[in-house]
Amino acid sequence: MSEGIDFEEYIREYEAIAETINDLTERRERLVNNNPFYKKVIDFYKKFIDLMRTPRYYIGEAYSLFQKLRPFAYRKTVIRIDDEEFGWRLDALSVGRDIRIGEYYSLRTDRIGHSLSESEFIKVVSKYYWEIVPHLRRPIRETFEELAKLVGELELSLTITQGCEGYFYYDDSSWTGRRKVPCKEISVSISERAHPEYIDITCIGYCPVRQVRITHSGELFALYKPIYEAYRKFYEEWSKIQKKNDGILEKMRKVLGEYALVNNL
Repeated sequence: MSEGIDFEEYIREYEAIAETINDLTERRERLVNNNPFYKKVIDFYKKFIDLMRTPRYYIGEAYSLFQKLRPFAYRKTVIRIDDEEFGWRLDALSVGRDIRIGEYYSLRTDRIGHSLSESEFIKVVSKYYWEIVPHLRRPIRETFEELAKLVGELELSLTITQGCEGYFYYDDSSWTGRRKVPCKEISVSISERAHPEYIDITCIGYCPVRQVRITHSGELFALYKPIYEAYRKFYEEWSKIQKKNDGILEKMRKVLGEYALVNNL
């Protein structure tokens, strides 16, 4: 050890700093856990938002109704489509016992194509039903068309944006401590892929958009008040959409029920 350096003094200084850090960490945790708006947000989420029906619920319910009409056709027909969502190589639908997607010339040469997910199926039938229906079994054509028109009315996404003046405390592993990042707005979304348990934060000048789970209280400490306001607006709007979607599903079930009655199913 270099001459003149008191190693014991170094140890004492290090231990004092470590003790101070521990004390500050405990104090910070107490502040976080006692944040009144954190508790309001979590309680509101559990009591109201977490119990709401999601887009995946509506997609799954609608999909199951269409499946009751299978087989859709006894003879396969290939229909060309132009849909960028599926990519340029998936440019055709195969309508037979099921509805599948694939490359036009492959489907024409008896390739089976690719199965559609529940979400893809709903998108396809609502967008292309007028091309699909003429190739279906005659008894189901009218029912299928009615269901396809109704399913196209479902609202399957919502985003609520709330302006805010606050800070996001970003725990950057490449930097000691937390970065205090100013924010200009937050948003709450729901869709097939987005869930309102996660908050999108639009920051100013650093890491433009961050997505954080609402339970990450250390990072969101200063933003729980605007998050609470955003949740209230979200609940109000999605409640309206949920009521509308429930009504659409009820109409679809009625249409299918009438088909079953007429056909003695």
